[in-house]
Amino acid sequence: MKITLFTLLFFITGFLSVRAQTYSISKTVNIFGDTIETHKDQFLRDIAIIKHSTDIFGNKIKTITGPNGERIQSIKKSKDIFGNDKVEIFDEQERSTTTIKTTTDIFGNETKHVSGANGNEISSVKKTNDIFGNQTKTVTDNNGQQIGSIKRSTDIFGNENITVINRNGQAMLKIKTDTDIFGNEKKSVVDESGKKLFDIKSVNDIFGNTNTTVNSDKSDQSKNLMMKLILGSADF
Repeated sequence: MKITLFTLLFFITGFLSVRAQTYSISKTVNIFGDTIETHKDQFLRDIAIIKHSTDIFGNKIKTITGPNGERIQSIKKSKDIFGNDKVEIFDEQERSTTTIKTTTDIFGNETKHVSGANGNEISSVKKTNDIFGNQTKTVTDNNGQQIGSIKRSTDIFGNENITVINRNGQAMLKIKTDTDIFGNEKKSVVDESGKKLFDIKSVNDIFGNTNTTVNSDKSDQSKNLMMKLILGSADF
């Protein structure tokens, strides 16, 4: 399961009531070739249904609905005439709320320009890579002031480490990923004081379904971040 940072937290804040929870994600393909992900809680109740589809122009569309079929959000990924990626995020009433356009400089560094519903740029995210292959995403506001950054690196075992840094250069969050010999993934998340917020362990079965077990504290911070990592709403 891929972690996304810079995604929208679109719903769900109160599902953790005990220290260990198990979530499941099942995948099916409908007669139109769309991939349907059904997210369930430990009681096998639907949390969200995510449909991945492609329109006649080749644009990728992700539609997120709630447990009762209510529309929550949709995300459309396309390319402009220059081949640059463009992502549009729509709310429950299909109104465009956010547009993300990607440009690439002559050195291969990508910058994502984030605009609001009125078309004005809200922030930008520049991705760079150092000579060791480590990646840094630097976030700036509409005045060009740095908001924070995210650094990704890989250890000698091939495990990924992510550090979230604030505008003052302080590490606010660290995420460590370990993968066992069966390809199952475990993410450990700690805050700026070194306190563990939660672990997420994902096990994939032979049918491509995922069972995710979460061990967490009960804070709202943990609940919100945990659901971001599980649902990954802006990934394709």
